Amino acid sequence: MRIWMDIETRSRFDLKKVGVYKYVTCPDFAILMCAWAVDDGPVEVLIGEREIRQTLQPYLTSDYAGLSAFNSAFERVCFSKLLGMPVGKYLPPDQWDDPMIKAAIHGYPNSLDGAAKALGAQAKDSAGTRLINLFSKPNRQGEFNSPEDYPDEWLEFVMYCAQDVETMRDVAKRLPPWPNHAEREAWIADQYVNDRGFKIDVPMAKLAEAASLENKADMIRESVELTGLSNPNSVQQLSGWLRAGGIEVPNLQAETVERLLAGDELDPTQRRVLEIRQELALAAASKYTAALDTVSPDGRVRGSFRFFGAHTGRWAGGGMQPHNMPRLAFEERHEEDAAILDLHLGLGGSQTTLKKLVRPLLVGPFTVVDYAAIEARVVAWLAGEAWALHAFEDGRDIYVETAQRMGGLTRFQGKVAVLALGYNGGINSLRAMGAEGDDDELREQVQHWRAANKRIVRLWRTMGNAVENGGPVGDHLYIRRRGDTMLMHLPSGRAITYHGMKYGKYVVITKDEEGNEIRVFKESWRYRDPKRNGALIGTYGGRLVENATQAIARDILSEAIVRLEKQGYRVAAHVHDEVIVEGEHDVELISKIICEPPSWAKGLPIAGEGFVTQRYRKG
Repeated sequence: MRIWMDIETRSRFDLKKVGVYKYVTCPDFAILMCAWAVDDGPVEVLIGEREIRQTLQPYLTSDYAGLSAFNSAFERVCFSKLLGMPVGKYLPPDQWDDPMIKAAIHGYPNSLDGAAKALGAQAKDSAGTRLINLFSKPNRQGEFNSPEDYPDEWLEFVMYCAQDVETMRDVAKRLPPWPNHAEREAWIADQYVNDRGFKIDVPMAKLAEAASLENKADMIRESVELTGLSNPNSVQQLSGWLRAGGIEVPNLQAETVERLLAGDELDPTQRRVLEIRQELALAAASKYTAALDTVSPDGRVRGSFRFFGAHTGRWAGGGMQPHNMPRLAFEERHEEDAAILDLHLGLGGSQTTLKKLVRPLLVGPFTVVDYAAIEARVVAWLAGEAWALHAFEDGRDIYVETAQRMGGLTRFQGKVAVLALGYNGGINSLRAMGAEGDDDELREQVQHWRAANKRIVRLWRTMGNAVENGGPVGDHLYIRRRGDTMLMHLPSGRAITYHGMKYGKYVVITKDEEGNEIRVFKESWRYRDPKRNGALIGTYGGRLVENATQAIARDILSEAIVRLEKQGYRVAAHVHDEVIVEGEHDVELISKIICEPPSWAKGLPIAGEGFVTQRYRKG
């Protein structure tokens, strides 16, 4: 027996801004109604928390494992609050199934409306936004509208809630099942990680936010005084000001500003204005504001990870975006301590310093372990690039090894090549990773890397050839076609879905260095992404190898998180290929757990490096 549910709620907190864990802590939070149905039976709507609790509590508080909701984390956390559970305690996710997650896994939108349209299911009622604004948010007088205030609209709201269950049930029937048990286990572990969250230094966040906003205001005032512009942040205004001073700029992107500052054509005023622009781009206030917006009363930020947020299966971030933290960091621990002390003494700090303090905002202790060169290992394994696999197995430095095979280059050049060229990249990819040299020098490096990695180059071609008719790609991947849908089957047992994969000619509109619009004619495979309103995404063999590599690295990480959770370790967060475990633990033991090769990855050498820290930092 399966129970389908959808709820409508109210709160003074902005759900999109604070997330569900903070949303339910509002004193005025309430569940207004719950539409529910058993299997294919009629949809009923329960009105008010008393009726909802009396009817559904037996299912919610037992081991019953047949509950379904679209974005079930919302219902689960809201029902936890309804049942009087304290902050930090939530109904277990094991009882739930979530069509939203299945939709994401199979390449469909993670909104109910979007999934319904993509799958041809019953349409979602379009009146939702208007009715939610009417009953779920305070009115202009700061009060909540009641059913008695708007009886006709309330009835419409009830019908809207019921229709969501009908639509969700139809969407669920049209979706394929979970690809395997491991993927469901990964999602359940993800829910526990989101429920747990991570502790932040709330007083420090408040001080840093205030300091960052004050810095920004001071710099804008200085820029206004120096330029005489009403808005020196405006690209149009600032470009015109520079032009009037004899400086022609195609744009004001970071690279352009850096090039100007590195030269000698700027006068002191122009230089200072562009330095201010750079500093403003470092503004850290948004990270601190997001942390304060989402932090629960117990000082923990929850709900920061969105399962299967990317096409490859990688997580996306939410709230303060742990996946997108500044790279700037302190060299020494005492520098970090001094910067935090300055904040508490009211001395503030520069924008650069405040950027460096974003990571230490997370309070441990933590045991942090990072996979070493995981993508380079995976792509070598997929291609069967024997020399690289042997280097990894023997613990040799892959960057040094690569540099030697490219003709005795430096370790830095070898590292850049490994990071830039594994997916059919060229000289532009090298430059994007920091390579220096003219086109001929970089082109020679590309040729040397490809000569040293012939099996990886062959993998790109094999992948490109398989797109049309399907078939194996190396020993670990398989392409299958269903009409214009392409499935890339991964060794973990799941597949990446590419809808509407077709080959054709198309035009890309871009801009040259002077900012002039140009039309570039291309010819390649493209697939339709329902998550982007059906946008057509160009791809090729190297890009698909990148997709496969990142997906496999993600599967290794997800299985590691499941193992850690099952063994009683509390995963607080994960950032790209790094796992952050609460508490001080044996680093070698944690590394051993996360680097255990999955059963499907025989011969893949996995290694990790870690450390213990009181505040989060990069290793």
